Amino acid sequence: MAKTTIKVEGMMCEGCVKTVKESLEKVPGVTSVDVNLKKGTATVQQDGVADDVLVKAVVDAGFRGSVKHGLFG
Repeated sequence: MAKTTIKVEGMMCEGCVKTVKESLEKVPGVTSVDVNLKKGTATVQQDGVADDVLVKAVVDAGFRGSVKHGLFG
C-alpha cells in the first residue's frame, strides 16, 4: 500500500469534503480516503494508482488538485 497526499483547493464546507472523499473512493485501487478541510488535503491509501488518476478524480469532482511532494507546512 502507498499513501498519497493531494492538495485540494476550493473546498469550503463539509459537503465539499464528502464530495471529494466519495470521488476518490470510486477510483479502483483506493482503499481509504481521509479529507481534511482545514488543511485542504486528501490523504489516500492506494495500491498502484497513478497520481494523475487521483488528481483527475478531484478535478472531476469540481475542485483543483495537485499531488503534494516533499515537506509542506
